[in-house]
Amino acid sequence: MARQSSGATSDGAWWTTEPRSAPPKRFAATVRSSTYVAARDGTRIAVDLYRPEGLPAGERVPTILTQTPYFRSMEFRAPVFEKVVKKLSIVGQAEFAETICRYGYANVNMDLRGSGASFGTKKSVGMPDAIADGSDIMDWIVSQPWSNGNVGAVGISAVGMTAEWLTTTKHPALKAICPRFTVFDIFGAIHPGGINATRFTRDIGALVRAMDTNRLYEMPENKVAQLLMRLMVKGITPADEDTDRSLLRQAVAEHVNNEAFDKDLLTITHRDDRLPFSSIEATIETQSPFTHAADMRASEIPIYCFAGWHDGPFPREMISLFKTVPNPGSRIVIGPWPHGGRWYSSPLISDKRPTDFDHVAEIVRFFDLYLRDTDHGLSTEAPIHYFTMGEEKWKTTDEWPIPTAVPTPYHLGAYGALSGDGPGATESHDAYRVDFTAGTGVHSRFGKHLGGGRYPVQYPGRAERDRQLLTYTSRPLAEDVVVTGHPLVTLFVSSTATDGAFLTYLEDVSPTGEILVVTDAYLRGRARTVSPEPAPYWLPGPYRPFRSIDDVALTPGEVIELEFDLYPVSWMFKAGHAIRLAIAGADQDNLQPIAAEETPTINVYHGGDRASRIVLPVVPPA
Repeated sequence: MARQSSGATSDGAWWTTEPRSAPPKRFAATVRSSTYVAARDGTRIAVDLYRPEGLPAGERVPTILTQTPYFRSMEFRAPVFEKVVKKLSIVGQAEFAETICRYGYANVNMDLRGSGASFGTKKSVGMPDAIADGSDIMDWIVSQPWSNGNVGAVGISAVGMTAEWLTTTKHPALKAICPRFTVFDIFGAIHPGGINATRFTRDIGALVRAMDTNRLYEMPENKVAQLLMRLMVKGITPADEDTDRSLLRQAVAEHVNNEAFDKDLLTITHRDDRLPFSSIEATIETQSPFTHAADMRASEIPIYCFAGWHDGPFPREMISLFKTVPNPGSRIVIGPWPHGGRWYSSPLISDKRPTDFDHVAEIVRFFDLYLRDTDHGLSTEAPIHYFTMGEEKWKTTDEWPIPTAVPTPYHLGAYGALSGDGPGATESHDAYRVDFTAGTGVHSRFGKHLGGGRYPVQYPGRAERDRQLLTYTSRPLAEDVVVTGHPLVTLFVSSTATDGAFLTYLEDVSPTGEILVVTDAYLRGRARTVSPEPAPYWLPGPYRPFRSIDDVALTPGEVIELEFDLYPVSWMFKAGHAIRLAIAGADQDNLQPIAAEETPTINVYHGGDRASRIVLPVVPPA
């Protein structure tokens, strides 16, 4: 496949050619201090405060707040070690804080109770403590002489979810939030199609336990990296007043009683299952942001969502948030990024490299508008920016899904054909014995890139891996085809088992036979029930509640219809390339195996009245 070299293209922001749109960096350096702030119940919350060095006396600045369940910063044995450690593992929130302060902001990073150097214990249902403590910290911020009284909240992953939660406080200081690469529906994100994303959940659980117990050297999996961490890092940064680290030791000792939310996620099967490790009677919905969408809308706080096309479940999550909570001034950007946005991760780029997109500057453009009434052209820009891979180009739209996108069906057919000419007249089927050794590798959508953003997304060796799957491939395309939106697949299937996983991969096949994964989606057979009720938030496909009452076993031999949407994408299939739909029953690298003990054979039907197909949202040339 002819790929572009990294020097020939860029994912740099659309406004980089407009100098007037770039926010100025007013300060060359930052000053950091750390202290404890007492929450309303007396629990000591550790915060790092970053301010611009050389801030003129009497000048007040807006503040960016991050609430992390991980740790706010780590202490190095020597300053030179920081750059090395950044290549081994995540290093807290310090890098972002030091950068944004140069634009004239204060930044407050707080360890959530039970995390980092904060006292208390972490609950499985952490939302009540997070919003109460966050509200207390905002009270503290606005009382400081350097504060202009305006606060914005930002964060990646779980830190971004705390920003969503904060909108429910209706705190008068909170003026805007920027949740990045995070969730709106926790169950839907961690159990895609009702299947547990076990690698992601286990990896994050292990990381969090290392952090909570101040064993940061355990975060890397590699033993050499662990040794280097021991040599270079003292541990979590203590507060300035904690000169002998005794307070840090006391706080960490309290973390022994932390509840393990990851174990809850690994244990539950349905949306309404009780969280078994929670100290209160609760389900996962208790703290899912979508449950609180009405309060989020009532806040009228502008929300800027950041997402990456291959970043686990999060592009759909961020689109659902953007569509469900359309507060005035809200925006979304979706780029060619993995989790956290550090990598330019388009599969069409030959050598993966760090992103050219200045995430902090874009965040400043947003917060400048709502925290200090300074407009860098943002107010006149379209609210949606997205990157089309293949074209390697930024585009804009005022609406999502894109109104001009044409639903274009490609039908499965005999002999592995995928046809844009309609279904075959005669019904037939293909039998596929599920191969439980099939996988997508450890750096695919739900792979290790979610554990800290150190890797680009990769689906290596697809030509070889596709030999383990059932595939349907189109003829070479006569012209370029741009797909932007949410592909929708309909499969008519039967199985010899009472349950199963139905995994689908939309792929780009080059004239030389190289195969790239464009997007994918999954559905568990027992979880297939579609609700007649309206979905509680915006979805591009059928709404499945995934409740225990909706769980219905497959009847061996019975043909059923499954319709579900693939994760959103914007991709150009180039002329001469082919479109492929690959079907699997397992991903040993990332997903919970389903019905392995039954060794199922599935039949996929096509033609006649059982016309299995994938419908692509094709955007006509401008």
